[in-house]
Amino acid sequence: MDLDLNKQLLLATKLAIPPNYAPLIIPRLRLSCKLERGIHHPVTLISAPAGSGKTTLLNTWLQEYPANVAWLSLSNEDNDLQRFWRYCLAALAGIDRQLVQQASMLLDASVAIEEVLAALINAMVAYDRELLLALDDYQALQLPAIHQSVTFFIEHLPAHVHLFISTRVEPPLPLNRWRVRGQLLEIGLADLCFTVEESREFLVHAMHLQLKPAELTTLIQETEGWITGLRLMALSVQNKPAGEMSMDYHGRSCGINRDIAHYLTEEVLTTVPEDVLEFLLLTSILTRLQADLCNVVTGQSNGQQMLEWLEQANIFMYPIEEEGVWHRYHPLLAALLRQRSGQKYPERISELHMRASQWYEQKSMVYEAIEHALAGKAFERAADLLEAHAWPLWLRGHIPFLLDWLLKLQDQIALEQRPVLACLFAFIYLHSGKWRQYEQMLAIVQRNWRGKQDIDLQVGVLDLQAYHAICLGECEQSLYYTRQALEYSQHKPLQASFSHVLHGIAKLQDGDLQQAQLHFMMGKRSGIQSHRTLAVASALFYQGRSKVLQGKLHEALDLYQQCISICGEGLVWLNMQAHLQLGQIYLEWNELAQAEEYLDSAMCPGQRLGENALALIEANILAARLAWAHNNPEKALWLLEQAENRVAQLDNPHCALAEISFVRIHYWLLQGKYDLAKQWIEEHYPINMPVKGQLEQEYRGMMRARLLLAQAHPEEALTLLQKLLTTIQAQERTGSELQVEVLMVQAYDAMKDSRRSRQTLEQMLLQAEPGGYRRLFLEADQTMMTLLSDLYQRQQKRYSGDIPPHVLSYIHTLLLDFGCDVEPRDWCSWQKRAQRAQASLEQLSERELEVLKLIAEGHSNQEIARTLVVAESTIKTHLNNIYSKLNVNSRLQALTKAHTVGLLAF
Repeated sequence: MDLDLNKQLLLATKLAIPPNYAPLIIPRLRLSCKLERGIHHPVTLISAPAGSGKTTLLNTWLQEYPANVAWLSLSNEDNDLQRFWRYCLAALAGIDRQLVQQASMLLDASVAIEEVLAALINAMVAYDRELLLALDDYQALQLPAIHQSVTFFIEHLPAHVHLFISTRVEPPLPLNRWRVRGQLLEIGLADLCFTVEESREFLVHAMHLQLKPAELTTLIQETEGWITGLRLMALSVQNKPAGEMSMDYHGRSCGINRDIAHYLTEEVLTTVPEDVLEFLLLTSILTRLQADLCNVVTGQSNGQQMLEWLEQANIFMYPIEEEGVWHRYHPLLAALLRQRSGQKYPERISELHMRASQWYEQKSMVYEAIEHALAGKAFERAADLLEAHAWPLWLRGHIPFLLDWLLKLQDQIALEQRPVLACLFAFIYLHSGKWRQYEQMLAIVQRNWRGKQDIDLQVGVLDLQAYHAICLGECEQSLYYTRQALEYSQHKPLQASFSHVLHGIAKLQDGDLQQAQLHFMMGKRSGIQSHRTLAVASALFYQGRSKVLQGKLHEALDLYQQCISICGEGLVWLNMQAHLQLGQIYLEWNELAQAEEYLDSAMCPGQRLGENALALIEANILAARLAWAHNNPEKALWLLEQAENRVAQLDNPHCALAEISFVRIHYWLLQGKYDLAKQWIEEHYPINMPVKGQLEQEYRGMMRARLLLAQAHPEEALTLLQKLLTTIQAQERTGSELQVEVLMVQAYDAMKDSRRSRQTLEQMLLQAEPGGYRRLFLEADQTMMTLLSDLYQRQQKRYSGDIPPHVLSYIHTLLLDFGCDVEPRDWCSWQKRAQRAQASLEQLSERELEVLKLIAEGHSNQEIARTLVVAESTIKTHLNNIYSKLNVNSRLQALTKAHTVGLLAF
């Protein structure tokens, strides 16, 4: 064979590695590393749909690879056995003409192709240098004889020769055999698609797009990393004037980019057989594909064969799970197919959706059945399905979906005939703070539910009324409704899960933490048993709230995190509130950056999937407190004003005003704006105004106490605070107690009663240290810094044992927060004491600590045994363990050591 290309009529450009356009290339180290591993396999197969970056990846890597490389770009004209191998030999001749000389002569002589390949392989064996042959666009080859010859060639390749095949379609080669033998390295669409970071780098650095983060994210999500799709969408955006970019861009999300439509039409739809195209169009209404479902929708019986063909042909269809039963189309292809299907079969679309809805209903896949009923405009069917499954969906947390469906149905059905749906509407209006609409829906429900023997509906209506009463701060009214709900569901206790949670919330509002915790536990337990996510997540959330009231911030943190993990994407509003509460905890710990992260995380889902009015108000309050912590009082007060504006939009604004007022009054008084604070309290909280719940009473009491302190009336303030403290201590709410005590410290100091001021402060510190409170002290007035500093200096002069070392360390942290320049003289000694205290705490068991406390109260062994309901010998065993762990020999020594290391308070 003459190797002159002109004489052989071979195109030289097919043998050259295609050029890359450097500005549009980004480094893809992860794929380069994977291609490097190809030299340890006879064959590397790069298989993916059109526009996936196969050729670009391969030629970019080969241009930098040091080995001898031969390249062949294939086309439909190469479907001839001799022509194909002539091109292969010509490509290899570019490395060394001697390598292919004998094989070329045999090919010219028209001998069997196996003899030609044997000569080529033998020459390769003698050629002892590494050699790579790349075949691009292998899908162009359809001739079985070519595939057979390539199989023969690959299975006899010497170890230093490697074949790289790039193709849109999985080739008819014995790939499974090579997989089993470890002879095949594969790179597929999942590998080739840009990662999020690669997509961002491509759009920003290669395409030079200046888009907002949200716009970049949407571009990336719509293309799913498909390189050509990303580039075409980027070009479309790039060519628009700046003012039109956002509008045009967002318009794409509900349609398909024209350039992408042309590309997919030419490169995909025109290449498939007519029956496959019809299958694609008819099944485009499905978000997920499964053989039986496809058969029902298309009216054919070839669903499995079609899915297998599409998967093998790489037609932008992906398996959803490992078993490969369910598949989906790429979003951009699906959008194009739906567009074409609507044009070709406009009268059949509703029927196709109805078939899908019926199939899903038979399979108990309610979400999909409702979606297809709505898409097919079968509104009564959708309403029937929704009504039948509404409460399980609500209680399992599918609230965004319910809201979306209800909004689509509200103008299409008669709610008077559907009290379950009206009840759901009422819940959603209440949840959004739209109480007038809630009352309208509740009236519809009450007119129509009495005669229905539906316990779910009856309990749901009572829960709804209880929830409304909670929002209004009407604790007794809420308890009245939840008691009825619990009575209705006494024979079906699993249905009472949310009623228990609501009962607990009402008790929490009234300050009864013990009863609140009991009902939260019952609600969580029955919620877990009945798979009612809403009840479980709500119980965890409000358990967290109760732990905050008890001052147990670390336990609250854990509960909020559990709540978030259960909420997932369904309970967006509760997820949002849990993030806000975590932000409040980190703010209290003075970890401002972490608090801001949780605030940002809370706002993202809130803005994306519907707003909860009260949660957004809480977000404003947290943002205001953060602004104050950053020494930006103007912004803090502006944010509180924004929160008040949100409250004003509620039909019952009073319910959310107390906490905002509490923070606002505090900040005004710290700024010396006494008149503003006085006027606000007189206008919004007159003396004779009814109080709604214990917590609101505390807010109002502390606001008045702050004002009295600012007006130099500490005795009156103290009287008010002591009344609050009595109730709070009876309910064991340490978190609330600390807020009152910080004001009492200031009151005693203003009265020049330094002894009681110091005693109250010391008691406060012992209570606050386990929870890590910091902003509580930092947001007090300058008096607090002075008192802490004085207390610290007294202890620094001589360690007297009044305050345990770990609490001294805590005071040191607080003073540093205040900006004081303090360093203890004997800090190492105190640290060692604190460490010993912690070690002792960890060593003693709960029962041993209990025994130690009873000893400190002066009880004998016999009395302790009677109190703990154990034998006296057991108490002696506990005592011996305590002596051993504390390294002492008597009760007196044990008590002294316990006081010294902070196991017992003085």
